[in-house]
Amino acid sequence: MRAEVADGIRRSLPEFRVRRQVDPVVVPSFAQQVSEALIRSRSAPAVAPATAPSTPATAVAPAPGLEPSAAYDPLRGRNLPPERAEMIGKAHEMLGIPYLRGGDTLAGLDCSAYLSRVWGVSRQTTDTLPGIAVPVAKEDLLPGDALNLPTWKDADRFGHVRLFDRWADPERTRMWVYEETAVTRYAVHRVIDYDPAYQPLRLKRLAA
Repeated sequence: MRAEVADGIRRSLPEFRVRRQVDPVVVPSFAQQVSEALIRSRSAPAVAPATAPSTPATAVAPAPGLEPSAAYDPLRGRNLPPERAEMIGKAHEMLGIPYLRGGDTLAGLDCSAYLSRVWGVSRQTTDTLPGIAVPVAKEDLLPGDALNLPTWKDADRFGHVRLFDRWADPERTRMWVYEETAVTRYAVHRVIDYDPAYQPLRLKRLAA
């Protein structure tokens, strides 16, 4: 009787199956994981940085009223000495070059680099121009002279220089100038008020 009961119990139990043997998993320490990650990052091939698509620069129009006239001849009807005529011609040829503070290439010029090219001298600044030029009176200004504001006279400490072209009125209160400015963003030929804060300068070789 007992044997029959035991046999019945055994039959009611679920069949025992031997589990599949699984190799133990070894989890590396945090320090090991960091070390391995560093090794992988150093051995990974370098990825070239993304570059912006090469597209031609879009010209930005100067402020209204400042556009130079393509048909304007800066020397027409003017009997200028050859070197002064050459300066005015150079200044006119470079109209439209973008303003770039510290720039010294045709891709971008600042005011003193623009004047340096017009004068045909080495790169100058508003503070070094007095070393290659002499002061002149307002009444003696001639085409190709400069109007200079050195940094030490500028409240903003930037400095600025303009190329004098001619007077715009008999009273000599307004004048035509060539200049590179951050305001216009391009080299321009325009009429502005005479500013007594600017020192008129003449290139030394023209003052001889």
